[in-house]
Amino acid sequence: MEKAIDKEVFEKFFHENYCEVEYAQVREEFEQIARREEGIFTDGYSVRGLKRENFILYLTSESYCDFEAVVQETMDDLNPEILDAMLDVTSTQPDGDEVTEIYWETQRELLNGFLLRLYDEVLSRPEYRGSRNEALE
Repeated sequence: MEKAIDKEVFEKFFHENYCEVEYAQVREEFEQIARREEGIFTDGYSVRGLKRENFILYLTSESYCDFEAVVQETMDDLNPEILDAMLDVTSTQPDGDEVTEIYWETQRELLNGFLLRLYDEVLSRPEYRGSRNEALE
């Protein structure tokens, strides 16, 4: 039986091996998702209008999941050793998700930061407002 990995050991491994993910690495795919003809926002956005502070709340489930998948794939491609360790821990330990929390936390932080960059660089621009998602403020 293998010895269980604790959270402190996983976090140390993560910090020593993590390769940073930059917005430039996901920009093209994020912009492709944002320019989908069917739009990326739910119909509820038109009641309140979209702002930087709330636009994420009005993303469709599909578009949010697509943005999330881009971040996860990019992070995993740059960090295959971390991915392997995370999968090993989560599949062999009952507390695997708690032990690997830094992996999931990092992914959430990247997604949020990259969505804000997308808003600043694309979604808030006047030329984007001409699309189906025209309620941006």
